[in-house]
Amino acid sequence: MMGGRAPMAIATMWSLTAVTFIFVTLRLYTRAVVVHQVGWDDHIFVFSAVLLLLYTLFLNLSATYGFGQPITDLPLEDAVLAVKWEMVGQTFAVIGMATAKVSLGLFLLRIVFETWHKVVLVLASLSLLAVSILTAIVFWIQCIPPQSIFDPRVEGTCIIKVAPFSILLGSWCAAADFFFAAFPWLFIWQLNMRYGEKVTIAASMSLGVLAGACGVMHDRLVRSGECQLHRFDTVNLIVWSAAELAITMVCAGMPVIRPLFRRNKTTSRTPGASSSNDENKRSFTRGCVSHKSHVELYHLGSNANNRSDEEMLNT
Repeated sequence: MMGGRAPMAIATMWSLTAVTFIFVTLRLYTRAVVVHQVGWDDHIFVFSAVLLLLYTLFLNLSATYGFGQPITDLPLEDAVLAVKWEMVGQTFAVIGMATAKVSLGLFLLRIVFETWHKVVLVLASLSLLAVSILTAIVFWIQCIPPQSIFDPRVEGTCIIKVAPFSILLGSWCAAADFFFAAFPWLFIWQLNMRYGEKVTIAASMSLGVLAGACGVMHDRLVRSGECQLHRFDTVNLIVWSAAELAITMVCAGMPVIRPLFRRNKTTSRTPGASSSNDENKRSFTRGCVSHKSHVELYHLGSNANNRSDEEMLNT
């Protein structure tokens, strides 16, 4: 039975997860049906959403044993299970916060032009993923045996302090959020589209500053000691982690689903449009496909995958 601050925390997490999966659905439909290009960034985006779902599920399970309540008020067996499932959930969050940003990095890799842009994106993504995996491993091997971390009845020896790794990860994630929010402004002007659309796209990606703000709050809580599992205040840490992950997912999804809304806008302007052959006729000429007033560049061979997202942003 949930009590304390658990109902608020779990309701917030499920709300964030629901919003995230709305964007997952819209993104997959856009990439698979509208632009017919599904890439690795989409697969990792979905994987990150699954990690957020698992995070929420295991924290929901932890709440049934006492997460969100003072640990001293719980029966020992319930306290052990509450901490155990909270740890499992946090592991998914640690990996998910990195993979969500990697998805955004892969998306940007498909539309940047300069070599140094690509190098910076690869380094940012891989370094964050490495720190995330390292933190997740340390989280479980900080004490031997691992059961002694969450069960005081099991004797063990703690060999690694996990707090420095948690602080490093929190700082790295926040820095990555601000980086991915600012970086699109460097190259968006090179894309062939109206000025207003460039600003709209860059601004939607820049919402990552909100994820960065959540990351800063998360990092402050870790530094203050609220990362200790045997504390009532871990609720704050858990909710801020979920918010950072969900906002990152929304920021990664918004630029990608624009073609869906542009197509719907075009359709709404022609309610009497016919589906006859004349209406759907396409003429293929030297690297472009003409469909009514809309012109979409296309590329053959290996360039198709490299440039598909630039084409999508111009759709």
